[in-house]
Amino acid sequence: MTRPLYDVREFHTFRELLTQSMAIYGKSPAFKVKNEIGQIIDVSYNQYHEDVFSLGTALLDLGLKDCRIAVAGASSYKWCMSYMAVVCGAGVVVPTDKELPFADIKSILEVSESKAIIFDEKFGKKILEHRDELPKDMIYICMDKIEDENVIHLDSLVKKGAQLIADGNEEYINAKPDSNKLAVLLFTSGTTGMSKAVMLSNRNICSDIMSIMGIVKINKGERIMSILPIHHTYECTVTFLCCVYGGVTICFCEGIRYITKNLEEYKPDILIVVPLVIEKFYGRIKKALEKEKAQSKIKVASKIYKVAKKFGIDTSDIFFQKIKDAFGGNIRLIISGAAGIDPKIIEDMNSFGIKTFQGYGLTECSPIVICNSDKESKHGSIGRPIPNVEAKLINCDENGIGELCVKGPMIMLGYYKNEEATNSVFDYDGWFHTGDLATVDKDGYYYIQGRSKNVIVTRNGKNIYPEELEALLLKEKVVKECMVVGSESDKEDTVVKARIFPDVSAISAETGNINVSREEIEKAVKKAVRNVNSQVVAYKAIKETEIMEKEFAKTTTAKIKRNQ
Repeated sequence: MTRPLYDVREFHTFRELLTQSMAIYGKSPAFKVKNEIGQIIDVSYNQYHEDVFSLGTALLDLGLKDCRIAVAGASSYKWCMSYMAVVCGAGVVVPTDKELPFADIKSILEVSESKAIIFDEKFGKKILEHRDELPKDMIYICMDKIEDENVIHLDSLVKKGAQLIADGNEEYINAKPDSNKLAVLLFTSGTTGMSKAVMLSNRNICSDIMSIMGIVKINKGERIMSILPIHHTYECTVTFLCCVYGGVTICFCEGIRYITKNLEEYKPDILIVVPLVIEKFYGRIKKALEKEKAQSKIKVASKIYKVAKKFGIDTSDIFFQKIKDAFGGNIRLIISGAAGIDPKIIEDMNSFGIKTFQGYGLTECSPIVICNSDKESKHGSIGRPIPNVEAKLINCDENGIGELCVKGPMIMLGYYKNEEATNSVFDYDGWFHTGDLATVDKDGYYYIQGRSKNVIVTRNGKNIYPEELEALLLKEKVVKECMVVGSESDKEDTVVKARIFPDVSAISAETGNINVSREEIEKAVKKAVRNVNSQVVAYKAIKETEIMEKEFAKTTTAKIKRNQ
């Protein structure tokens, strides 16, 4: 368990978090939003608090006290207002993936027993055309203006709630959420009928925020840009809720196509991302350095930066401003999660003067339980257990690889109406079994080796971890995406098979041909596989290769879906 590096104020409910932040940050901007004509305007912490309490009052007036309320749509101020209004005193929020097909949305609404759904216009088009399949008493609330007499406009609810408060309605104001009761219901998968709903309380998520803030310093007035889907706990807890705690101004990316444009507009100091985002920017930076033949200058600058930093001098703006400009110009901190990342990328980003590290968590853990800190980190590691978290490995093999188990106040209440699934992940002593395989070094830093369910077991009992081979494959320039699986085509044994989506542009650059032939692609892929096989023991060698014609299907956090 890690000791906090920073003092953290105490709170146990979302309401306490919001009210404290309003009192501390008041007129400071909590959000930057674009109005209907594209102007960027500030929303203060005072205004956010007022809007949340007005909306919460109106929700209770609709008869939604203690009800399940789904929230779906793109990351936005109104999404954050809706989420907070529900958890601060109205009922239980059900964050819903806006990309799901209607069949999955229907399943989530039915299983969660939601009485209302708050959505944006795009999501509304998907759900309203199927409303006949949903309960007749479902209340529909749209964040945007929509021409439908059976849909309530969110803005009108906020105005109504404000008037109710002015008239003396204090029902929501006097609400006292129970920190230990269900507050957030999160579905871990979009597969109809198969998803598990994670139950999280105020205490679960608030304890996670306090523990994270004990090892990462964020400052009033800094800016963060929300890039990832906000219904995911990773984005919701770290980008949204932690930043409300810290007085940071939250800005919203308008979509993957607009990342560069939005970075220039908002000039964030902090980014919370998945590896794919860093990898894309890192690739552009490396190409630019190679084009300008500036690698040697960067190495010298990095050495000077490291030495100067030891004496408390920050030279990053002098040597690396062009690199920082790729992220808007003010970037100082990037945290990566949701999947593993090449340690070399982390190392290089830090050498550019941008503090970059990774952490680890699961929806069931609110989500962060292990993380590097902004003062102490190891590039290839997910870090050490955050304050108030215990961690251990069980059933370790001869290489020290075992299943990672954790314990702490941020661990979920359980899976909703699924006692069997809950009991399968908690042991008698209350340890949560993550299903992830890891090692730990002498300093207490953990390293993820893969998922236990993905392990390839040969007939003679050897364990092969796909993620290890995938990491090596992705270092090959000609490999854009890959997935390593076990193949049963060899009757005598289970062998390793690599499914590879090639980087045709990289192959074109290597061969000098604009139009690369199938034969050249196969030759380049085979060479890449040989390079990987030369780095591993014989039983781990890739024996079969399949070249994919298109990219792998991915989750909304850009992780490749393994069941394809």
